[in-house]
Amino acid sequence: MSRRHALSTPATFLMWRFGIGAAVLLLFRPGALFRLSRAEGRHGMVLGGALAAGFLLQTTGLQHTPAGLSGFLTGAAVVLTPVVAALVFEEHVGRTGWQAVARSTAGIAGIAESSTAPSLLGAALTLEGAACFAVHIAGLSQRSTAGNVFGLTVLSVSVAAALCFVTAIVRGVRFPPTPAAWTSVLYLGVVATCLALAVQAWAQSMLTATTTAGTMTMEPVFAAVIAVAAGERALGWLGWLGGLLVVAGMAVAELGPRACCDAATPTVGCC
Repeated sequence: MSRRHALSTPATFLMWRFGIGAAVLLLFRPGALFRLSRAEGRHGMVLGGALAAGFLLQTTGLQHTPAGLSGFLTGAAVVLTPVVAALVFEEHVGRTGWQAVARSTAGIAGIAESSTAPSLLGAALTLEGAACFAVHIAGLSQRSTAGNVFGLTVLSVSVAAALCFVTAIVRGVRFPPTPAAWTSVLYLGVVATCLALAVQAWAQSMLTATTTAGTMTMEPVFAAVIAVAAGERALGWLGWLGGLLVVAGMAVAELGPRACCDAATPTVGCC
């Protein structure tokens, strides 16, 4: 969310983002929700809660955190997922998964050490958001199938919109105040929430899971490079070293040797 045209609160901004995204998804396939069973519906609501919490924490943290740092810490969700899968869903996590966790933990420590004091709160909030994303990823991998994944996505986005609306009521709900704010919420709602999911699903139909996962580990690198190109203060050598360790940890988690379908490499296609 831009600091220059804040939409009152992160909750209000996300309410519009997820509300627009849910509306477009429902228009695209209106019957998807009705094909979910009661158990799938309950699971979709839990996923929506994790999605809302993750984005609320991430967006709030971004107000106090450089974008490059935020990108690295959010990317740690890929490595936190095995931890969630083991503790919450009692899945087996092999040695590769725990090695990835260790690498990324060291990297996060390096990033935090290189950050200025005002950004430590934002880093903590962003990391908590990444943990919520890990819950969403692990939960989706547990229950999603080819037949229900679209319905679960629609339901989780709709629940996230509703929860953000309830949160936003505390400080008042507003319409986007400027054309720039409308552009942001429309872009995030239509492109980042709807189109991105459709394009990713289409791409994954032609790529192996290994290739797709390897590509996704580059997300925090792109975030940091774009942030520096936009004129944001660099993280410093310790921060960049920490960031590289996070990426190395994600690469090990996604690409390292593992048993078939173990928790070290969860399904991340619908997060």
